[in-house]
Amino acid sequence: MLIEYKEMKRLFIYLTVWFFLFLSSAFGGDCLPGTTGVVWSMEEVAGLASQRFSCEDLAEAIALASVESGFRPFCVSANNISGMTNYSEDSGLWQMNDLRKNLNFEYGSGARQDERNPQAHRCGLNPECSLDYTYRVWKLDGGFSSKRWHAYQTNDYYKALSIARQFIRDHPEYLEQCHHK
Repeated sequence: MLIEYKEMKRLFIYLTVWFFLFLSSAFGGDCLPGTTGVVWSMEEVAGLASQRFSCEDLAEAIALASVESGFRPFCVSANNISGMTNYSEDSGLWQMNDLRKNLNFEYGSGARQDERNPQAHRCGLNPECSLDYTYRVWKLDGGFSSKRWHAYQTNDYYKALSIARQFIRDHPEYLEQCHHK
């Protein structure tokens, strides 16, 4: 039985997305033990990200969540844990850092900018709060930047971006939900 081209293409995309999700869950982000938890689907991340990001930037937001956390909304990763100097944690889909000096909004700023902010940590683990914070930083910086997200513009990011763009092309319903510039 001959499979039509469209069916073959759809099967290829389906398998690519699932393979990518497997790789993301296995290798995306460096979550501390006990914080990996549930892995969201690309559909779930796209649905959340489309609430804030423009249609033009939606694929970037999806790709960044993939390489930062492996689509794990409760992922926590540690920075500089061996030396404990300026020890901080990143949390959530977009790995929000909890040092006060990195927080530019209502999440607080203290006399000691190297203090950790528990409110920021809790926000990072709440997908909607993490999205709001990520969007504010994105807007402040005029887009994603490698100064805030180390995974941005890495080879893994570009691979994830290619897959996210294909996903959006195959699921135009997310373009109906996102904000147009």
